Amino acid sequence: MATNPTYPFPEMDFTKVMSSFKMPALDVKAVMASHQKNVDAFTSASQLAFEGVQEIAKRQGEMIRQGVEDATGVTKTAKAPGSLEETAVTGAETFKTIYQSALANTWDLNDMASKTTSKSLGVINKRVAESLDEVKGYFGKPASTSAKTTAAN
Repeated sequence: MATNPTYPFPEMDFTKVMSSFKMPALDVKAVMASHQKNVDAFTSASQLAFEGVQEIAKRQGEMIRQGVEDATGVTKTAKAPGSLEETAVTGAETFKTIYQSALANTWDLNDMASKTTSKSLGVINKRVAESLDEVKGYFGKPASTSAKTTAAN
């Protein structure tokens, strides 16, 4: 063996040293299949989240349209100012209706967002549990590298 000044152990053959260790066999196909399932799960979760965001945006658009219609309706039905008491009562009733509608819409959006999050995370949680069970199958019995080395020599 030629002397290499950058290699500090010229007489040591690391392949022989490493052949004395028993390394576990790794089922590469199982690992790749598991990772493909992970990608599929994340894709599915992302799709669910995207669809949920689309539904929320659609619902917000409907809420805005309804709010504009309500505001237009209020201005059309507005009467000439009457007594101070009538104006205050009418204004309070109108404000109460608008407030209750906004509050209901907020709860509706919150519910939609919660359901979307639950669906997406449910897919990921299920996949994490499955993948942790799959890890057990990645490794077989330790491969005897010394037997392989001996057979190769």
